[in-house]
Amino acid sequence: MMEAQGFAPPGVVSADDREILRSGETLRVLFRHAGEAGFSLVRVSFGPNYLLPRHSHSADCLYYVLAGEVRLGNRVVGAGDGFFVPKDHPYAYQAGPDGVELLEFRDATSFDFVVHEDNPDRWRAIVQTARQNQDAWAATDRA
Repeated sequence: MMEAQGFAPPGVVSADDREILRSGETLRVLFRHAGEAGFSLVRVSFGPNYLLPRHSHSADCLYYVLAGEVRLGNRVVGAGDGFFVPKDHPYAYQAGPDGVELLEFRDATSFDFVVHEDNPDRWRAIVQTARQNQDAWAATDRA
């Protein structure tokens, strides 16, 4: 459903670090039309303080926060609120101190995930945050 394109610059994120990052996220497809045209609904959750790299998708997305919060720059979006990201628009966010659970509404049944984050210092911060929070992520029920 989602095709990833690119990731961290070579040598910045190890295979172990990628596993730690994966441990902080959960993604579940709740609805997807058959075929190429139609809508999809995905439930995604991130553990406490999870940092997403700057990225974009090839489809518009309306996000609705079910629990927790996300920080988009200096804006905090909490439970019951949402935000919209147009297709091909790079963005990043950080899960709040209690993590976040989101619904992602798209008028697409498949889309890409293009990583635009090419700053090694930002990637080091993402990895450091993951390492610092991996125990909290393991203890968080995001099923």
